[in-house]
This record gives sequence, structure tokens and C-alpha cells, in this order.
Amino acid sequence: MVKKFTTLNVVTTAMLCSFAVVISSALHHLIPDIAKALSPMHLPVFLAGILCGPWLGLIAGACAPLLSFLTSGRPLFPYGLFPMIFELATYGFIIGVMRKIFIKNPKTHKFSTILSLVIAMVAGRIVNAIVAGIVFAMGGDLFFPTLWTKLGETFALTWIGIIAQLIFIPTILFALQKGGILINYLPDEALPPTKSPEERK
Repeated sequence: MVKKFTTLNVVTTAMLCSFAVVISSALHHLIPDIAKALSPMHLPVFLAGILCGPWLGLIAGACAPLLSFLTSGRPLFPYGLFPMIFELATYGFIIGVMRKIFIKNPKTHKFSTILSLVIAMVAGRIVNAIVAGIVFAMGGDLFFPTLWTKLGETFALTWIGIIAQLIFIPTILFALQKGGILINYLPDEALPPTKSPEERK
């Protein structure tokens, strides 16, 4: 489960984290009305978790919103910043863990990316809602109404980004695999999934 912090992985994580900040800033300037719906920071963080492992994915997810806030003032402090830090950190960690599990299972091998994405998306949005509920409660609002409102908003307002991520992330990984690049990050994918004793009979 543990993935080594190689130079390649660390550099790639830093690049993806930087890209998340740059693309988010660019989209908020160019198309501010729909930038939030596209969730531009999410895709690089998901890729960091997949390519570089759960811990570097977590670091990328936590650092991207913080760097964005320090350079552009977005997401807003504290109601946007803290929920997003925990949300993206959850994305990077969960997708790294789940894909490692699914890729080794013959039954889920082919769908490992999609399954990992869906689980990470749900987990991250739940964490976002919980943290938002806590932050708003500290400001005097009620926890549970805020929790349910934020949970609904995270799905309803970002469905375009969800669809885009479900399309582009598998496409990017396929392109990296065809180009012989993916093996540098995920050497286990060059091996067939291990069959269970029952399947070998």
C-alpha cells in the first residue's frame, strides 16, 4: 500500500499541485461563472493520488487550495478554504488507496479507475460538508442544516466537473499507458491481476 517517495513522484506531485493552482486561477479569470462547476483543482489532485500514491496525493490535495489562497485569495477564508483543504486531501489519499486495491483484483481490474474515482468523489464531498458544518457552527450557525446544505451543493453545483473528471482521468491514464509513461509510476499495471485460489481451479 505504501508508495515510495521517489524523485519522480515528488516532482510530479509538485507539478500537478502547481498546475491545479494555475488552471484554477486561469478559469476563474476567464470563465468565472462556470469555473466553480468545473472544479479545476480536483483533476490534478486525483492524478497525483493515482500516479504518486495516497500520501503524496494527500499532500497535493492539502497544498493546492492553500497555495491558491495565498496567491489569489481563493477559496475564501475560512468558510471555503478549510473545507476545500480537507476535501482535496481526502480525494488524493482515497483514490490512491482504492486504486491500489482495485487494480490487483481481477474482478475490478478493468474498472479500477472509475471505481476509485467514484468512491473518492463521494468521500471528499462528505468530508467537505462535515468540515464546513464545523466551521459554520463555530461562527454561530447550526451544524446539521449546514452539513446537509453543503453536501447537496457539492454534488448539485459541480456535476459538470464530476462528468469531466470521469471522462478525462481514464483518458489521460490510457494515453500515458500507450506512451509508455504510466509504467514509470505504476509498474504493477504491467502485471496481470493475481487470481484467487477459487478462480485458479
